[in-house]
Amino acid sequence: MAATIGGPVSCLSRIAVVTGGARGLGLGICKQLASNGVKVVLTDKDEEKGLDAVEKLKQFPHFDITFHHLNVTDSTNISSLSEFIKTKFKKLDILVNDPPFETEI
Repeated sequence: MAATIGGPVSCLSRIAVVTGGARGLGLGICKQLASNGVKVVLTDKDEEKGLDAVEKLKQFPHFDITFHHLNVTDSTNISSLSEFIKTKFKKLDILVNDPPFETEI
């Protein structure tokens, strides 16, 4: 149970979206949120890596993790994710924006 200024708050009814969740920091954040009872929507622009990450995380008991494809630079993808969240969860409590940086040298 997480503590806040007003007292303890249950994470069990919380919904989180993590962008760039298939690897690195994003994957670690997904794991930590899920271990605290948060329902996690792991998003990534690489669908194969995203689905693999969800399968690995689902090996942990009681983790509630879903994958949704998302390219944060594509407004159609963003709208699709928004509709998915509205339809499946009716709300969003936590948003972690951790897209990988890709730079040309």
